[in-house]
Amino acid sequence: MNETGFMGYKINRNIKYFLPNTVLFSNEKERITVAMIKDALDYILGIITTRNPLIEPYKTAKTVFGALKMILENKKPSKPSKTDMKTTVDVLKEIADLSAKSEWEKEQNARYAFLCKLMIDGFSEGLQQ
Repeated sequence: MNETGFMGYKINRNIKYFLPNTVLFSNEKERITVAMIKDALDYILGIITTRNPLIEPYKTAKTVFGALKMILENKKPSKPSKTDMKTTVDVLKEIADLSAKSEWEKEQNARYAFLCKLMIDGFSEGLQQ
């Protein structure tokens, strides 16, 4: 596990091949695996599909999330631009803040948005190379 930290998590940048139980991020309390991030991406993609799939920032976010998911499936998608990544983070904030109808859903959205943000920010350097 690489010791580089982000948002209180160590980032594992030495991954050659992604498996569901591969640890991407960890801290003293938690280990975040590929399967957890893929679940988060699927959840957020589901919200985008049912909410605002035709609005441009959401279309951009859907493309970026799709690329991130492909990376976790050991595929090589087109590399998103830094602008697209920023737009995606903005969409995550909007989803976490506005789309929930209950406290449980707010917590779920916030958790999945956090996991997706970890993936976007923690690995964005690698995506841009």
